[in-house]
Amino acid sequence: MLISSLTAALATPVAARQREARVTFDIPAGPLQAALVAYAEQADIQLLFSPDMVAGRQGPSTRGNFSVEGALARLLTGTDITIRRVSAKVIILNRPAADDADRPDGPGQASAGDGVGTYKVAEEQKIASRDERATSHPSPSSDIVVTGSHIRGDTHGPSPVTRMSRRDMDRNGYATVAQALQALPGNFGGMATEQSALARADSSASNSTLATGVNLRGLGADATLVLVNGRRLAGSGSMGAFADISGIPTGAVERVEILHDGASALYGADAVGGVVNIILKDSFEGAESRARFGTVTKGGAQSVQLDQTLGTRWGSGGAMLSYSFDRRTRLKSAARAFARSADSRPLGGTDHRSYFSLPGNILGFDAATGSYGPAFAIPGGRDGTSLTPSDFLPGAVNLEDTRHDTDLIPAQTLHSVYATLDQDIAPGARVALEGRYSRRRFDSLSSGASTILQITPANPWFVSSTGAGSDLIAYSFARELGGTRISGEAEAMALTASADIELGGNWKLSTYGAFGQERNRNLQGTVNSHHLDEALGNLPDDPDTAYNAATEGYFNPYGGGSSNAAAMLAFIGSGYIDDRSRSRIWTGNVQADGPLIDVPGGAIRLALGGNFRRENFQAGTGADYSYTATPLPDTPVSYGRSIGAGFAELHVPIFGSGNARAGFQSLDFSIAARVEHYGDFGTTTNPKFGLRWVPTDGLALRATYGTSFRAPNLRQTNARVQGGTTLLRRADGTQTAVVQIAGGNRDLRPERAKSWTIGADISPKAVPGLEIGTTLFRTIFDRRISLPVFSDFQNALINPDLAPFVRMVSPATDPADLAYVSELLAGLGSAFPPVAVGAVVDARYVNTGETDVSGLDLSARYAVERGDDRFDVSLTASYLFRFRERQTPTATSVDQRNIVGKPVDLRGRFAVGWSHGPFDTLIAANYVERYHDRVGNRISAWTTFDLQLAWKPKGDRGWLSGTTIALVAQNLFDRDPPFYDSSAGLGYDAANASAQGRFVSLQLTRRW
Repeated sequence: MLISSLTAALATPVAARQREARVTFDIPAGPLQAALVAYAEQADIQLLFSPDMVAGRQGPSTRGNFSVEGALARLLTGTDITIRRVSAKVIILNRPAADDADRPDGPGQASAGDGVGTYKVAEEQKIASRDERATSHPSPSSDIVVTGSHIRGDTHGPSPVTRMSRRDMDRNGYATVAQALQALPGNFGGMATEQSALARADSSASNSTLATGVNLRGLGADATLVLVNGRRLAGSGSMGAFADISGIPTGAVERVEILHDGASALYGADAVGGVVNIILKDSFEGAESRARFGTVTKGGAQSVQLDQTLGTRWGSGGAMLSYSFDRRTRLKSAARAFARSADSRPLGGTDHRSYFSLPGNILGFDAATGSYGPAFAIPGGRDGTSLTPSDFLPGAVNLEDTRHDTDLIPAQTLHSVYATLDQDIAPGARVALEGRYSRRRFDSLSSGASTILQITPANPWFVSSTGAGSDLIAYSFARELGGTRISGEAEAMALTASADIELGGNWKLSTYGAFGQERNRNLQGTVNSHHLDEALGNLPDDPDTAYNAATEGYFNPYGGGSSNAAAMLAFIGSGYIDDRSRSRIWTGNVQADGPLIDVPGGAIRLALGGNFRRENFQAGTGADYSYTATPLPDTPVSYGRSIGAGFAELHVPIFGSGNARAGFQSLDFSIAARVEHYGDFGTTTNPKFGLRWVPTDGLALRATYGTSFRAPNLRQTNARVQGGTTLLRRADGTQTAVVQIAGGNRDLRPERAKSWTIGADISPKAVPGLEIGTTLFRTIFDRRISLPVFSDFQNALINPDLAPFVRMVSPATDPADLAYVSELLAGLGSAFPPVAVGAVVDARYVNTGETDVSGLDLSARYAVERGDDRFDVSLTASYLFRFRERQTPTATSVDQRNIVGKPVDLRGRFAVGWSHGPFDTLIAANYVERYHDRVGNRISAWTTFDLQLAWKPKGDRGWLSGTTIALVAQNLFDRDPPFYDSSAGLGYDAANASAQGRFVSLQLTRRW
């Protein structure tokens, strides 16, 4: 009943449907290809066609008011080219051909039910839009491939896919792909972003180069597969676990496609939360220059972005080169009231300043708590040279502001280049080469170094507050050495060679070989404890160091910041930890697709292929200079594995143009499967099923089910297993010696997931210009890999949730336990004999957790033209019904929605646009729902506004032709993020908000 009612409503004709809005065109007579490019620009649509189709043809002068299709029909007068309108904003041109009947919709027909986010274009197509004068090497519509399918021509698949064109990014004011993807309501910013890393809000703690990843559904940046031109990237971060999108050259971007569904059946590992496919221009003709200058309106952070793209085409091929430069300066904590001090009491929070301070605090042992704490404060305003025991302040505590001299956003400089070359080598055969290189350098300041000093009579400044023979002092170097500098670089490159061969019968063979590499370096300055002990007098003079405390002065820990010479401080602060890693990936892929057999609903189509991949991760090529007299080289390690895969996908049209009937305009079923064999853990098989039903024009219903997986990364399985001994408390209150095992785990299994989606795409003909897409989703992600023991290590023997990782032993009575413990202790140098050990705690990476997430994605768009004015409204939103996590198999599943550091239940963006002649403007509201911290304190909802104003002259305007000037304001009203009483003293939640503030930029674009 509901379906039939909705069908009737959508099919109802109205007067508005009969008359299409008219547009003023100004297209001079000339080559048809140039005329079509101008047409697409002036009509504000995407026009897909092959240059071979229009080569040598002339287009007539088209000036005046026409409908969109009327103007196109005039330009194509006298040709055999047909028009296929697949959505309100996309038109495909075709030549009549024998294979037209194979298309599900038949020749020249629009596909029913084409809603928001359902139509995606392929790597091999021509898009003539207002953004590109010339773009990708084209293919006819039967060659269109959608992210989420290997089958050409399947432009309306059952999976929810969002497409973001270059124009969409420009119009919304996004300077980079990373910015555009971070703004997606379904992308969670609590992992793999520069702000979450600096704020220590990233629970993975692996974003060593302050990179930017994608974290769809909040399932982890390592559970979202990121592709560039359909190919995998080498891993980033200290674990090599996620893809860094910050190095993508902005000027080369054509569009981004986001599949919001599990897809391991198509793409293999990591496609759990979804797939992001960043598609770069594969050809270009002419030149495009772009410059963007921006600044925050408070705080001094600025950016400069320059892009240059050059390309040429000849009859059988072409070449393109694109270069991008991006420099951003740092945003200091002092520039934001909510982050400039660790004392959050003025904001309604608590005081998070540290007792590791300057002047410091003398520590004493508290028998009641079994720990050390401040016992005496060192008096301030003194030089530390004439103190007596009575000068120390019992019960007082000095506090240090840990936000002093720190950054909220790092300084970054990026150089990136992308090049392509393609050539037809025979009829139906094309080869191509592409290469990409980027180098990104970063620099940031974190909280200053702090430590516990041991001072003895060997130091001439020693004064004991209690008459003891030595004291421990909690001390901060922040004001003497400044903030801790964290710098480094990420260098990435990718090379691909590909070939496409027409096999006949509308079958096509595609193959490629690819290599990707990413080198990461993180250089963190620190205090060298060996140098510090030498300066304190705790060590005798070391001839391997350049400092002699006896002649150049001992470190005075009792002053207020001016007691120690610059040379001494430079010696103490000369330490560093230089962490370097390299990730590599080699890929070979071959696949073919085409029609199998014609049935009444259309052609049954098949795609099948194979893939080989080699992954390698190398670390330990840096050095540690934090505790030795000279830098200590790391121990190099290298891990690798090989992966082989076979995959197939079948598309069956049950109803189509040949046998459509009432209630069944089309009905398509698809099934895909992929088998992957890993050299380290074995074989995994993942299927996916999809169904798409169009009961009537303007309505499409779809559903999918599939399984996905994430393979353990190479460091999780291969990192050296280490052990240690300590004392932990039993349930009866007594303590026992335990052996702790940490490091990699070769018994890890892949994480696995089950995913469901049910959705609808609505584009009612009764309301031209309206498109609505909605998707219900659920993913159950289990066997998740983590380090659960470290969440509560001190209570490992008494926390029932950690029981699966504790083995109680009795070496004194059980020979098997004695042999087991003795083997573990061998080489550890433990002070505990094997018979004293009462438990073994496994703190390695283990398969243990589960995440259950479900919700609703909504997108809607409405566009209308009134004379020379064009208005459009859009909405994208994601609402979570649940985000339940179970840390261990025995733990209770807890809903983590709306908790700080976790996804909120509602995020959305609402935009209104207006264009008139050369002017275009858009204002958008971004919304994050209110939530709370872990003790229940409310964190307010956050609404910000963005504004974009653009001017682009129409027609031939001399030297201004092809020029666009845009002014962009992000966070227009400079709304601070909602206050969060963070233990780090930041005052905001970097997982769900940004500290940037209002950012204004001017962008100039010129197409030559």
